[in-house]
Amino acid sequence: MLISDLVAIGKLGKLIDENGFIPFKAGKNFQPEFLENIFLVFRNNSVRYVTVEEVIKNYRIKIDDSETAQSAADEGNVKVMLPKIEIEYLNKELDIDDHVGKRIIFKSEMIGKVVEILNNSAYDLLVCELSNKKELMIPLLDKFILEINDESITVQSIEGLLKI
Repeated sequence: MLISDLVAIGKLGKLIDENGFIPFKAGKNFQPEFLENIFLVFRNNSVRYVTVEEVIKNYRIKIDDSETAQSAADEGNVKVMLPKIEIEYLNKELDIDDHVGKRIIFKSEMIGKVVEILNNSAYDLLVCELSNKKELMIPLLDKFILEINDESITVQSIEGLLKI
């Protein structure tokens, strides 16, 4: 397997607590169910395959190899990655819909399409390419989302977001 076969799901923080937990910063391809067996990719492109022993609130993880965990904490911002094929399998198995490709409907008009979904650790953001080729990020929150179906996402109250 090559690094190019892997997809980043987040990064590790720079601290390791007295119980061996390291902060995990979720990335765009992250789902909580993904934190099992992971690849850690260091700045020098060395790769370690580790098992996540435990996850606690706010995504602090403990991995099975304390020496590797310490190395990751010392370096900081170590990428947490999974094989593309595993992410695709887990998304299908867990019936996770990433919404990519869905049309964005606002006031009964299609204004663009979802090109990506980002997680800012509080909620997901729909990254949309608008018809005018500009990018818009819509929080995936009830305040903004009226309906989601297989083809489209109907949104509301985004006037302020459109002005930015």
